[in-house]
Amino acid sequence: MDTLIPKFVVLGIFLAAHGIATKMGWYHKKPSVDTITHFLGGLAVSAWVKDWWVAFALIIGWEFFEMMLVSKHWKAFRETPINKARDVLLGLLGYFIGVDML
Repeated sequence: MDTLIPKFVVLGIFLAAHGIATKMGWYHKKPSVDTITHFLGGLAVSAWVKDWWVAFALIIGWEFFEMMLVSKHWKAFRETPINKARDVLLGLLGYFIGVDML
């Protein structure tokens, strides 16, 4: 049971950061917040997924999911290819930092 506590703490921090950023509109006002949440998302993935291929697929899959969310009326996930690459790299960085610690 003790090993689950850090996993839930990391997941909670990620969800709280994302929730606060969304509620405060920081994703639109301060786009750099996106880098923090992708890093924290990678940490959260590392807490639960130990196979790096699966983690890679989840992190890449999230970026494709974001692209599917884009519509004419909802511009929240319109990002440049460089931003997408940065999001993936930060997610992977978070994953590789956390995978052996959590």
